[in-house]
This record gives sequence, C-alpha cells and structure tokens, in this order.
Amino acid sequence: MIKSKELFAAEGMTSSDRSLHTPGDFARRNLLYVQEVGRLKSLKPHRCVREKLESYLFVMVLGGRGSLTVDGRQYELQTGDCALIDCRVHYEHISDVQDGWELAWVHYYGNTAQNFYELFQKGNGRNPVFHIEDLAQWNQLIGRLLELQRDRSMLAELQCGELLLHLQYRILQRLSDCGALGDEQERQLVSSVREWLNEHYAERDIYEALEQVFSQSLDEMDRSFTQYYGIHIDEYVGNRRLNAAKELLRFSIKPVTEVADVSGIGDVTAMQRIFREKEGMSAEDYRQKWAQWIRS
Repeated sequence: MIKSKELFAAEGMTSSDRSLHTPGDFARRNLLYVQEVGRLKSLKPHRCVREKLESYLFVMVLGGRGSLTVDGRQYELQTGDCALIDCRVHYEHISDVQDGWELAWVHYYGNTAQNFYELFQKGNGRNPVFHIEDLAQWNQLIGRLLELQRDRSMLAELQCGELLLHLQYRILQRLSDCGALGDEQERQLVSSVREWLNEHYAERDIYEALEQVFSQSLDEMDRSFTQYYGIHIDEYVGNRRLNAAKELLRFSIKPVTEVADVSGIGDVTAMQRIFREKEGMSAEDYRQKWAQWIRS
C-alpha cells in the first residue's frame, strides 16, 4: 500500500502527512467524523481549488503565510490564523512565494456539522477566519486525530467524534473570549435575563414583566439571548416549564391539572400536546413510566 505521505511528497509541491478516512455506517449516521486529516509543509507555491464537497474544513497556519479565497473573498493568513470553511462553496488557497506555509487541517462532516457552522458564521460576522494564540494545543488535537486514523475500530471513531466536538467547542470558546459572541455588557445582560427566567418561568405575563424589568423590548433581548445561548427566549421558557412539569409528575402526587398550572404551562390540553410532541406520550403515561412513588 502506498502511504499518502510518500505520494504527496513525491509531487515536489508539498511534504505532507495525511490520512483519508471512510466512516462506518454508525459514525456516518450518528457522529461527527473525519474525512481527511493531516499536516503539510509547502515546498513551492501550490494553488489548491475545490468546491461542491459535502465537508467542512478546519485549517490552521502553523508557520509561514499564504492567501485563502472563500466564495470570492480573499484573506491573507499567517502563523496562528485559522479558518473554518463550508466546502460546498468555491474556495482556494496558495502559500506565499517567499514564506511558504505549514498547515494542519481536518475535513469533517456529520449530522450536526452544518448547525455548528451556521452558529460559527453568525458569531464570527460571516468571516471564515479567526486567530488563536495557543497554537500548540490546537495542533496537538489535530495530531491526535491523525494518530487515531491508524485504528479503524468503532472506538476510534467514537474518540474522533469526541475530539471534533471538542474542536467545535474550542472554536466557539475562542469567539466568546474575543467578544465575537457579544461584548461584556451584552453577556452580562443575557446572563441576567437567563437567571430571571429561571426564577419566573411559571408566571402568566412573563414576557411583559421581562420587558419591564430589563427596560428592553423582547425582540432586542431575544436577539442577544439567541446569539449567546443558541435558543430563543420563548423556547427556553417552554423547556423550563416542561422540565418543571416532569419533576412534578415524577416526584409529587399533584394531579395533572395542578401540574399544568404550577409549571406555568397553564392548560391541561396544551400540556398533553407538549408531552406528546416532546416525549411521545401523554403526561399520565410519563408519570406511569418515571414516577418512583408509583413503582414503590
């Protein structure tokens, strides 16, 4: 078998250590999975052009410099710069003539990759590029993904899925640290809104009260809340009410009508609809399956 490192080094354009991966059915259906991962050093300026790939590419510049063009917009990259690219759009990159770059990258995909990419794009102002300082730690993560490609087992695919989730988390954490997900004042606001909602979720006129307490319109608060937490305020309140109803059904003997009222859902018909949509069963069936006092 020809090693990919030998194949690409023989081209005389780059020296690389990369691995291609075809995921198993379980990983393809349920996990984030690696399609290709590797590192390369440019020996000569080399232009790479791709588009219409079902893939997301994370790439970071370990040394040197070059240019990246994504969907017609060009970016100059140097050591410490990273990019996250939707490979369905046209993109190309080329290393600098005088200071050829060294890259580490991973092509990945999975059923949650698109949602994360959209969150990243929104948080980064539709810019694919961001900068990192702790380059060695990010490079170590790529190195671990590369090592795991030697093992084609299910366990290795689970580990890769976990590492890709960690990569996505680190990207969002980086955006948060540099203020891309909102400035400090905005973060304090949405944190206070969340704490207030946790205390008052069961109130009838919760949204009117929310506007009065924070002296902002619901739409303004919702935009910031959604950007920071990834969920709309009304959906967050709905989830809190549903969780409260679940707790009451499991750990109390309150009748269903009272549970609907105390949880803030208010209407028994509405609660039954919510339980069937979210849990696939009625409120009574949920209590029958989960309530400890019924089993004992």
